Amino acid sequence: MRFFRNASIQNKLTIAVFLTSVIGLSLAGMGFEFYEKASYRNSLVSDLEVHATTIGSDAAASLALHDRGSAQALLDSMRFERQIMEACLYDKRGNIFAEYRRSSGIAECPMTAALHEETRIDAKGMTISKVISSGGEIAGSLVFLSDFSQLEAKTWKFREVAALVLLVSILTTAFTSYRLVRLITEPILQLAEVAEKVSSKEDYTIRAYVLGDDEVGKLVGSFNQMLEGIQERDAALQAARDHLEARVEERTRELENEVVRRGKAEEALSIQRGRLRALIDNVPDFMYVKDADSRFLLANVSVAKQMGVNSPDELFGKTDFEFYPREFAQTFFNDEQRVILTGQPEVNREEPGLDRYGNVSQVLTTKVPLRDKNGQVIGIAGVGRDITALKRAQEEMRKAREAAEAASRAKSEFLANMSHEIRTPLNGVIGMTDLALETNLTQEQREYLETVKMSADSLLTVINDILDFSKIEAGKIDLEAINFDLRDLLEFTLKTMAVRADEKGVELLGDIAPGVPELIRGDPSRLRQVLLNLVGNAIKFTDQGEVAVKVCLECLEGRDCVLRFTVSDTGIGIPEDKLDSIFAPFIQADSSTTRKYGGTGLGLTICARLVAMMGGAIWAESKVEKGSQFHFTMHFETVNPGEIKEDPPGEPAGLRGMRVLVVDDNQTNRRILEETLKHWQMVPTLAASGEEALREMSFTMSSGKPFQLILTDSHMPGMDGFALIEAMRKMPEFSAATIAMLKSAGHKGDAPRCEELGVKAYLPKPIRQSELRAAITQALETTKQTGNMPLVAGNSRQNLTAPLTSLRILLAEDNLVNQQLAMRLLEKRGHHVVVTANGQEALAALDKSTFDLVLMDVQMPEMDGFEATAAIRQKEKTNGQRLPIVALTAHAMKGDREKCLAAGMDGYLSKPLRPQELDEVLDLYLARSVEDLNQSEEVPTRE
Repeated sequence: MRFFRNASIQNKLTIAVFLTSVIGLSLAGMGFEFYEKASYRNSLVSDLEVHATTIGSDAAASLALHDRGSAQALLDSMRFERQIMEACLYDKRGNIFAEYRRSSGIAECPMTAALHEETRIDAKGMTISKVISSGGEIAGSLVFLSDFSQLEAKTWKFREVAALVLLVSILTTAFTSYRLVRLITEPILQLAEVAEKVSSKEDYTIRAYVLGDDEVGKLVGSFNQMLEGIQERDAALQAARDHLEARVEERTRELENEVVRRGKAEEALSIQRGRLRALIDNVPDFMYVKDADSRFLLANVSVAKQMGVNSPDELFGKTDFEFYPREFAQTFFNDEQRVILTGQPEVNREEPGLDRYGNVSQVLTTKVPLRDKNGQVIGIAGVGRDITALKRAQEEMRKAREAAEAASRAKSEFLANMSHEIRTPLNGVIGMTDLALETNLTQEQREYLETVKMSADSLLTVINDILDFSKIEAGKIDLEAINFDLRDLLEFTLKTMAVRADEKGVELLGDIAPGVPELIRGDPSRLRQVLLNLVGNAIKFTDQGEVAVKVCLECLEGRDCVLRFTVSDTGIGIPEDKLDSIFAPFIQADSSTTRKYGGTGLGLTICARLVAMMGGAIWAESKVEKGSQFHFTMHFETVNPGEIKEDPPGEPAGLRGMRVLVVDDNQTNRRILEETLKHWQMVPTLAASGEEALREMSFTMSSGKPFQLILTDSHMPGMDGFALIEAMRKMPEFSAATIAMLKSAGHKGDAPRCEELGVKAYLPKPIRQSELRAAITQALETTKQTGNMPLVAGNSRQNLTAPLTSLRILLAEDNLVNQQLAMRLLEKRGHHVVVTANGQEALAALDKSTFDLVLMDVQMPEMDGFEATAAIRQKEKTNGQRLPIVALTAHAMKGDREKCLAAGMDGYLSKPLRPQELDEVLDLYLARSVEDLNQSEEVPTRE
């Protein structure tokens, strides 16, 4: 290795190429030799197995006939196979039947009879055993023995050739590598020679010759560039030496100028520092810098005045302990050391302090750590502000806010009390008027009482508007977020306004555009309030024509949607210059309308405020004597149908493909009915009058496809619905059709007349889809059955029917008028009523007898409704029973219902008492009473 290290680069490359070639050729020869041996052995095994199979097949007959001669002849034929040294044929007993030996010098066959077929290979040769079968039985066996003499001879021959090839390759490689290595080493040797000359002579003008573009050529080029650089540097150094004196003089002048510039900069900096100092000193805030030991390094005038010294310079190097009492100074010191140790600033921290007169003050302070260039904390910088006056002002504002909140609470309590005090007598006025109107009266008496009822209703509307507006102004309105069905809400809202619309002869319509999600999440009560206000206004200012409510989808993003509601009418309209002011409080489009139509002017203001609270907008379009359109938008969230209804009803399969004739003089109503029926996959035909309906029926009858269902309006110009049905009944060909009557409002004698004419359903407008579908389905079912079937009347109440059972009701009410009203309403419905004037009397009555229901006034003398309810619920804990208690109260503010339910009551009725709401409560507990009665009657039967 030492020789190799000291050898020239040419010799090193030659030796490396030579050794690499020898090793590579040797490995290749060894690989070929191994491959030849393996191939020869595999070929030998294949040949011997073929011979064994062939000889075995031929020898089977010889063994079966015991013909040794033919068997020996078969084995002697192996002499042509030079690789087979010996072969033995055994009979089935394992005795030698015939044998063959290539050399006569081989002794007796050393092999034994084969028990199974196998091939064995060892270092000396190969043995193949073959079992011979005849007729499915073993007839004998055959064994061949072969040596590897031919393989060894072939191997020696291969080695001789490989050695010769290796020798020739080595010589060729040595000669070739010597020539090629010279081409590589000559440029390197030349470069080494040039480097030696440059080093010895220090002559940097010598250059090496570039003989190629390979890495060596690049090395030579880089070497020449380095020599050029050194040469240029020497020249530059020489030039620098020549111009050194001139440069020293020039540099001296530059330094003088630099000194002048620095003087001016320091002067400017001093001016800036003076200005900054003046600014800091005149800032009213406390500004200071301290070192790690909380000693002052810098402070402004405000700090000096606060600490009672004449100049900030007097604070330098001192601590707070020299100016403040120890408890204050220790607090400041601890805060500063915490900032220094943690490296975390304290921002806007309130802490106590002392002013220059020794009075306790409040300081808002910020302290941040100061760091050196290595990031180590070396002190703090602080800024403080005396906020004593600010805290005093905040305390005064807090007291003012509490006073305002107290005033707001007092206002709310006043509104609640006013609501109670006004609603209580108004309950008697409205209730007693309703009772009087149900008695036999003269026409003049009825007109007087109806005027009283209308005035009381108007007064109640005014009270509700003022209370709502007051709650909105006071910020007491809270929005709910619950799931509800938009179609049900719209239809129910319009249903409550149907009677008012019918009294004026106005058609009331509702339409939900396709694509509007019917199941949404929001505040249904506030949406209903806005709709009631707008629809009520539209009916009030419309003497003929229609009032329509349309809902469409404004936009939909994910589950958030914006719905647009439009309430249009054909009324008196609004002047264009008044459209912007109608939503202001106490403003109407024309002051004269107040005298003619009444109203507080708060309805639209309440609508605008509620719409804004629900993230929407409201506006109006109108033309005088042409009608108005009020638009408003609201934000809602779409709801999966499964979140409200477990099994949402689909299209009724029994109605699919049914031919329907719709007869209505109102175009909008016809369009709504058409869309609804098509949604149920029915086939509607529209007619605008009774005459047109008869023509359509005659045409379809002649075509062989008569109408299966007829939906007709009861009130139409010319031939109304009843006249149309009478004309149909006179024509036998039209008698098979099922007829459903659509009425604007119920009139006395309408139901008997419908039954007389064979009308199967009698539905009020506006029509709810669920009611229409149920009525159509039931009417079609009654047509298929025989006998007299009852009339299907939508939204009708059988007030005159005797109840299945009556309720024992305890009424707790202190107002005599309300006592009489409630007793009369309940007794007219067949119930037994016991009246008490306060909670104590109610508890005493409950101790004496049992009741099915308690109607409990909330505000009563001696013991109010809440206390009485609590006492009842306490007693029930011992007997395990629960008596239904329904609040009957004039408290109708936001949260009163929840307050009653939280006190243990089961229901809530507000005054003035509405008969419809009372009926709903009574029906609920009447149904429970009937169920309990049925269960008690079934017990003996089971026994």
